[in-house]
Amino acid sequence: MRYCTRCLVPDTKPYASFDGEGVCTACRAHELKNAAEAGIDWKARRREFDELVLWAKAQRAPWYDALVPVSGGKDSIAQVSRLLGSDLRILAVNVDYGIKTEIGRRNLACVPAMGASLVIYRPDERLNRRLIRLGLEDFGDPDLLSHTLLHAYPLHVALRFQVPLVLLGENSAFEYGGDADIAASATTSRAWFDRFAANAGRDARFVSREYGIPFEQLALYDFPDELPDSGVRAVFASHYFHWDSEENRQIALQHGFRGLDAPGEGTYRTFVGIDEKINRIHQYLKVLKFGYGRATDHACEDIRNGRLTREAAKELVRRYDLEPLSAGYVADLAMFLEMTPGEVGEALERYRNTAIWERAADGSWTLPGHLDG
Repeated sequence: MRYCTRCLVPDTKPYASFDGEGVCTACRAHELKNAAEAGIDWKARRREFDELVLWAKAQRAPWYDALVPVSGGKDSIAQVSRLLGSDLRILAVNVDYGIKTEIGRRNLACVPAMGASLVIYRPDERLNRRLIRLGLEDFGDPDLLSHTLLHAYPLHVALRFQVPLVLLGENSAFEYGGDADIAASATTSRAWFDRFAANAGRDARFVSREYGIPFEQLALYDFPDELPDSGVRAVFASHYFHWDSEENRQIALQHGFRGLDAPGEGTYRTFVGIDEKINRIHQYLKVLKFGYGRATDHACEDIRNGRLTREAAKELVRRYDLEPLSAGYVADLAMFLEMTPGEVGEALERYRNTAIWERAADGSWTLPGHLDG
C-alpha cells in the first residue's frame, strides 16, 4: 500500500489520487482552504451565506424557510446552529434506518431544544431490513442504500414542503478528494449523489432492477431529478464555513451535545460516529476491503489541521484502525437483520481483501507494510 506523503490516505481508498509529489487531493484542497493568498476568502463566503439566508426569508415559504438533515451528531447540530439568530423557520430531518444508540437519541433531542422542528423518518422495517441485508451480503456494505436515503430523503421533504433552502454538511469531493468540478460546487447535484452517496452505481434503480423491488418503493432512496428546476437551493455548509470537526464539536457542545467518556471501537475520537451502530460495521468493512478505517480518516483531518504530526498519527492509527469488531456489534446487527452472529461473521469475512491481507501461521490476519510509507 502507498500512502500520501503528508497525511495517511492510502492508495486503496476509492477515488484517492496523488500528485507528482505524492500528495493526495484532500491535502491539496486543505491548502486552498488555508492559503493566505489565492485561497478561499472565508469572509466573502460568509457574506454570500448571509445573502442566501435573506433570500430564503424573502421567498415567504408556506411552512419552513430552511431544512437541515440531522443525525444528532456534532456536524448537523453545528449546521442548525449556523441558521439560528436569523428568524428562520427551521425544519430538521432525521433518517433513522438502523440501530440508534442511547447517546445518539439524547444528542438528537438537542435539535428541537435549539429552536428547530424535528421530523424523524423510519422506513418500512421489512424493506429496510432486506436492503441492509442484501447490501451486507452481496456488496459488503450494509449502508448500500441507507446512505442514498440519508442524502435523498431530506431533499424530497424540501420539495414537498416547498422549503427554499437546504443546508447540507460537507462536500466530500472537496474535503476528502474527488472530481474537481464537483469539488468546486456549492450545491449538491445528481453527479455528486451518484459519486458520493451511491456505491459505484448501485443505487435505488440498480437494486430495483436486480432484485425485483418496484421502484415506487425505493423512490425516496433516489436523488430527486426535479430539484435543479424547483427553485430549492440545496447547498453545502462547507462551501461557506471552514469545515473542521473540532470547530463543529465546540459549536455543538454549546447546544448540549455530548461525546463518549472514552474512545469507542475503531478510532481515538470520542465524538464521531456515536449515534448509531451500523456505522461501526460499515467502517470495519472499509478496513477489510481497503486496509484503512475510521481512525485513518480522523488522523488525516487532524494532520491537516496541525493537531497531529504524521508520526503521532501513525501511532494512533496502528492502535485503533485495525481493532477487531466486537461481539456486541455483531450480535446487535444479527438480531436486527434476523441472522445468526455466525452468518454475519461469514458475510463480513467474504469481503476481506486478500490482495493486501495475509494470514499468519497462527491463523490470524496481518496487513503487511501497514503504514510503512
